[in-house]
Amino acid sequence: MDVKRVNQIASDIHNFQAAISEVNGDRSNYRYSLFTKVFNQYEKCKSAVDFKACIFQPRDEIRGMIARSYLYMSDKYKTNLSNQEKKLIMAWNKMYAPENLECKRNAHIAKVQGNDNKFVTGRCTQ
Repeated sequence: MDVKRVNQIASDIHNFQAAISEVNGDRSNYRYSLFTKVFNQYEKCKSAVDFKACIFQPRDEIRGMIARSYLYMSDKYKTNLSNQEKKLIMAWNKMYAPENLECKRNAHIAKVQGNDNKFVTGRCTQ
């Protein structure tokens, strides 16, 4: 991938998400997965990482937002998703509708950046 394309992806505001630095660092580039019901790694943050299997399970509240971010990046920049990843992300998108804050964030980014995330817009009530 050329530098210009990497810079476009890295500067796309739809790709920015607030994160707890310890959790984000531990997540690394691990694939998302559902593998536990026990969440004791990050105090009240119900996320988990399996360092041996290189997988990460995000908390329920952010799964839909993660899914819509991945769908946007895949659609806009043609990033590759494995079949397993795509199935999980599509399921999370369906199961976890955008909350009002995500819809407002998307509308604000559209004003600033000039494009919305259609996977969010299509699920928000106007």
